[in-house]
Amino acid sequence: MTSLDRLVGSVWQSPVFGDSYRCTTGYRAFAEKMRDVHSCFIEKFRPIVRDGLPDFEPAQIERLLRQTGPKTTAFCSAVAVEIEDVERLAAVSVVFGLLFLCDSLMDGGDLAMVAAVHRLLEAHTPDLCIPAANNAKPLASGVLRSELDAARAPCPDPAIVEARFGALAALAGLLPRLSYPEDAQVLLESPVAGFLSHGSAMRQLSQRYLESEEDAFWDAHADDLVAHAIGSIQTAGTVAVVYSLYRGARPELPTLEQVLANPAVAHLCERAVDAAARIFDDVGDQDVDRNAGSRGRFDLNIFNHPNRKLVESYMRFVGIEDDDVVARTLSDFHLDSRAGDDRIVGRFVDVVRDGVARLPAECWRDAGVFLMLCKRIIESGYVNTLGDTALAE
Repeated sequence: MTSLDRLVGSVWQSPVFGDSYRCTTGYRAFAEKMRDVHSCFIEKFRPIVRDGLPDFEPAQIERLLRQTGPKTTAFCSAVAVEIEDVERLAAVSVVFGLLFLCDSLMDGGDLAMVAAVHRLLEAHTPDLCIPAANNAKPLASGVLRSELDAARAPCPDPAIVEARFGALAALAGLLPRLSYPEDAQVLLESPVAGFLSHGSAMRQLSQRYLESEEDAFWDAHADDLVAHAIGSIQTAGTVAVVYSLYRGARPELPTLEQVLANPAVAHLCERAVDAAARIFDDVGDQDVDRNAGSRGRFDLNIFNHPNRKLVESYMRFVGIEDDDVVARTLSDFHLDSRAGDDRIVGRFVDVVRDGVARLPAECWRDAGVFLMLCKRIIESGYVNTLGDTALAE
């Protein structure tokens, strides 16, 4: 069984809802389609990455393709299981592949990519603000500018920045071709700008933690870390990109703006689902994040830094203020054990299930396809409890 097969099986068998997939019977035909999507993805992705990373050796490029291809194509094919258009599935996979690559490079200290992202946001989302603590709403592009200003490394080579920007321009150019004009700007704002700017804020907070006295850091920044860690998940935008495939086949479906204008749908995505997905991701990454040297960087991870103020802020974010529940969750974090981790994950699975169950009936009537995809993306997020290393094998 290949890594693609294992990933799809894990998503379809995820226990969060149990009813997210009703059409997974013809696996052999699906597997053939998925391999076609992967081949098409590689054909589209390789030249973008090669041109965007002229400072990388060919062997490094191929390694990046191997790391990125199976995860992104399995994700898109398994979530958009009804879509048969291989070219469009591959194009959506390229969108997510470029976001993953861009984030990975910036996390690794690639200032040329940081500069290219700053340029992209200034060009395409100059007025976009992202939520932070205490009702602050910094400009997304300004967050990237702060990261560049704080960097202690020399300014990146302008030619390399230009090459990186070329890859991002390919990303920005794909979105209008995948969607209707009224949806394209929404997709640029979320997930693209939202994901990349919240990720930048997270890197800056992780660096500030290393340079600060611990108690003072949490007093000042626990709420900010929660806002940016959860905000970086961008479930609504991720669903929106996949939803564009369905709206392309069924133009009568509501626009993204109409779907996300529903407060209940937006609240579900931005609170319960984003928070749970961050927990799923962090529990899978905690061992890698403990060993900063393995990736050349330090990342704050709630499982490795279960400060009381951080955990309380996290629970408040999803509306849990019961002192007993908060205390038990904090105790489970401090156990630093598989049993404790499983209870934390289970608690957030319950948060998501409850959030979905509480949606008014009219949400399902008006945004049923979007919500179906949202449930599937929650299932795929749950698979992240395995960790990125396992998923890339």
